[in-house]
Amino acid sequence: MSNKILRAKKRIIEIKKELQSIGPMRPGKLSQQMRKNTKGEEYGSYWQLSYTYKMKSKTLYIPEELMPAVTKQNKELRRFKDLTEEWIDLALFLAQTELEEEKKKLKN
Repeated sequence: MSNKILRAKKRIIEIKKELQSIGPMRPGKLSQQMRKNTKGEEYGSYWQLSYTYKMKSKTLYIPEELMPAVTKQNKELRRFKDLTEEWIDLALFLAQTELEEEKKKLKN
C-alpha cells in the first residue's frame, strides 16, 4: 500500500475524531444594521443573522451579549463543512485509487 493511501486513511480517522468534538452549529451571515429615527437619521445599531434553511429564509436579531456564542456557532458550522469536504476529497482519492488497482488486476 502506498504512502499516499496510508496518509489519506490516517487523515480520515483524524477527521472523524475532530467531527465528534464539534459543538452547536448555526448557519447564517452576521451583519450590523443601523437604526434610523422617523427623520431618517441613524442613532444606533443592532446585529442581524440571516440564513436560508430548507428553502425558508430566516432573520434573527442578535443582542450584543450573545454575539460571541453566535459567532462560535457559525465557526463550528464552517469547521464541520471544511472537515466533511476534506473527508469527501480523501474518500474520492481512495475510491479512484482502488478502482485503478482493480482495473490493473483485470488486465493481468
